[in-house]
Amino acid sequence: MLWRGDALVDVAPRALDVLIALVERAGDVVTKEELLQRVWPDTFVEEANLSVNVSALRKALGTGDGGHAYIQTIPRRGYRFVSGTADAAPPAAPRPAIAVLPFRDLAPVAGDEYLGVGTSVALISRLCRLSGIVVRPTSAILKYVDAPVAPRDAIRELRVDAIVEGTVQRSGNRVRVTVQLVRAGEDAAAWSDSFEAEMTGLFAVQDAAAEQVARALDVELRGPDRAVLARRDTADALASQAYLKGRYFWSRFTGPWMARAFACFQEAVERDPSYALPHAGLADAYLVLGFSGMAPPSEAWPLAEESARTALRLDATLADAHISLAWVRLFRDWDWEGARASLRRALDLSSGAAAHQWYGLFRAMEGRLDDARREIERAAELEPLSIVTGALRGLERNLEGDHAGELEQMRAIVDLDPNHFLGHWGLALAYEHAGRTEDSIASVRRAIVLAEDSAILTAVLARSEALAGRSGEARRILAAMESGPGHPSEYQRAATALALGEKEEALRRLEAAAIAREPWMVLVAVDPMLTELRGDSRFEVLVRRVFAKHA
Repeated sequence: MLWRGDALVDVAPRALDVLIALVERAGDVVTKEELLQRVWPDTFVEEANLSVNVSALRKALGTGDGGHAYIQTIPRRGYRFVSGTADAAPPAAPRPAIAVLPFRDLAPVAGDEYLGVGTSVALISRLCRLSGIVVRPTSAILKYVDAPVAPRDAIRELRVDAIVEGTVQRSGNRVRVTVQLVRAGEDAAAWSDSFEAEMTGLFAVQDAAAEQVARALDVELRGPDRAVLARRDTADALASQAYLKGRYFWSRFTGPWMARAFACFQEAVERDPSYALPHAGLADAYLVLGFSGMAPPSEAWPLAEESARTALRLDATLADAHISLAWVRLFRDWDWEGARASLRRALDLSSGAAAHQWYGLFRAMEGRLDDARREIERAAELEPLSIVTGALRGLERNLEGDHAGELEQMRAIVDLDPNHFLGHWGLALAYEHAGRTEDSIASVRRAIVLAEDSAILTAVLARSEALAGRSGEARRILAAMESGPGHPSEYQRAATALALGEKEEALRRLEAAAIAREPWMVLVAVDPMLTELRGDSRFEVLVRRVFAKHA
């Protein structure tokens, strides 16, 4: 969004994309070709489209103090953004970066273990809406739930200017929240306060705490900031708490936690059927079930689509729901153009990391690795401590063949959160590419423990054992999977068959994966595990089937 003081300036999304591209390189000339590629990637548009958007921007921006235009035309080259004077563009002062640590529950009650973390998540949700603050996402602070950290250490590890921490104590239907802010280089709290309210009055507590934190950081709350603080996705505070609790559980990605996430999202929906966010949460939960093998894909995809479309019917501007719908279109229908449209819509609606990282993954699946790297790096700039974004960076390095970079990246993810299975899974692949087979197997085994016996990771272990030359152990693991829990992936078993030297079995398994519309099939054109099959006529038929709806 573009603001002039406290007023929102009406600018079309494409024009705003042009402005962002120019401002990011303020003072430099940005060529027309660069702007066309940035704003309309992979789409042929006339140069006149660019001229029309620049003209609209000039009209919206007006002129600077000296009467100069903010956007200069550089004949036969492109455009340049200038500010202050016609030949200078001083950089804006950096926004303070903060993190909200998990709050401590002083009087935990069975069944309400989430209250402390939920208070932190709610405060993060409020603060990240403010224009003058950079807030670390929930995913960055989850590792501290079971491992409390001193403020000074958290500031260093999270690379922030200050942290917010506190306590929460519930007594009957009332809750007391104490909040304090600690700045880098200071031992004592720069600010602290206490708030008390009925459980149904938590919105007011969250708003008051967020406003006080902003003031303690010397951040001016403009009119738009106050407006977003006052925005309510639901009028039911308990529905909001249930949704935030569900998102916390969902982020663990394992079966038992996912079951709790479903219960929380459903509670939020039952309390407020018009609340869009929990429907988007349900869509994401169904996607995880289908992707991980916790449920048959044929059952998960329709339920995910239904929830995503319900969310969009309630709020068409909800980027999360557009992202969920994109993956349904891709996984179930192999509808690449439909998925692209949904992801591009999410990018238009959100400036957050999620839209960039998932569009980056999409581009990687298409084999457009330069574009994938650009999108994923943008997501990493926005959320440098995200486990998911970091894992996608490692995947992108893998697909590029940069295995030294892949290993470095996955080590960093494990260091960031040793208790998340994604990092250990990625590290196992990186070790495999480095020829360190035993280290790879050890990492897979650790990932399986952390993921609570994932069927997919068990198949990955079988492949690792096969690559280590222990074909008997690999076959034993595969046989045990047939009668085990979950829905083992035919795609992953195909990769194991290749490692065992069974090309015909691998092709048969891949054909079965295609019939089941397993989500992994969208990687078939780029997956290094399947390199040996490239050029085989049956394999190429599968690739063409998957990409039939790709322009």
